[in-house]
Formats: sequence, C-alpha cells, structure tokens
Amino acid sequence: MKVFKDDTPIYLQLKQQIEEQILAKVLREEDRVKSLRELAAEYRINPITAGNAISILVDEGILYPKRGVGVFVAAGARDKIIKMRRDTFEQETLEPSLRLAKSYEIPKAQIISKVNSIYGEEK
Repeated sequence: MKVFKDDTPIYLQLKQQIEEQILAKVLREEDRVKSLRELAAEYRINPITAGNAISILVDEGILYPKRGVGVFVAAGARDKIIKMRRDTFEQETLEPSLRLAKSYEIPKAQIISKVNSIYGEEK
C-alpha cells in the first residue's frame, strides 16, 4: 500500500506518482496504465479518486483512453511533463531562490560556480 501525505489531495498525489513513473520510464509511450479498479485497490482509495487523477492526465494530454481497452501513455507525454514542471520550477523555485541569494549578497560568480559543479562542468 502506498502512503499519501495529508497536505495535498490524494488525486493530485496519485497524478504526480503516475507522472513520476512516466519520467522514470517505468511507464513508456503506449504503455497501458492500470485500471481505476487496480489503482484503487493498490492505493486503497476510492475508484472515483483514481478517476479524478486519470481525468486530469487525460485532459493534459499525458494519457489517452482507448474505448473498451484502457488508458495509455500518450506520445510525447514525458516531454510534456518535463516542460510543465520546468516552467513551474523556474517560476516557483529558481527565480525566488536566486532573488533570495541576491538579497543574502551571495556573489553571482559563486552561484555560477555552484551551477557548474552540479551540472558537472567544473574541473
């Protein structure tokens, strides 16, 4: 059984877990996603909650339904997730962090050096 946090709705956490499986290439393009019943049993949640997570992913073009067969990972799903998360990360994390670093008077060269070391470009 998977454990959910109390601070975020379960359907959003399930949505994120499915996205994580796509990002980790556990689920690949054209792979079938577990049925609502399977998800509900695995996570011990209401099938409606599982359906809410799947519906959002379908609306975002990450998954698509095949009538009578199931729900599948759409072509380009991984790239869409990366783009959405990149945009969110830049707005909600990177920019505020850089502004905070500037307010702490951390030199720009030190920030660039840290970026280079993380990206493996520093000798």
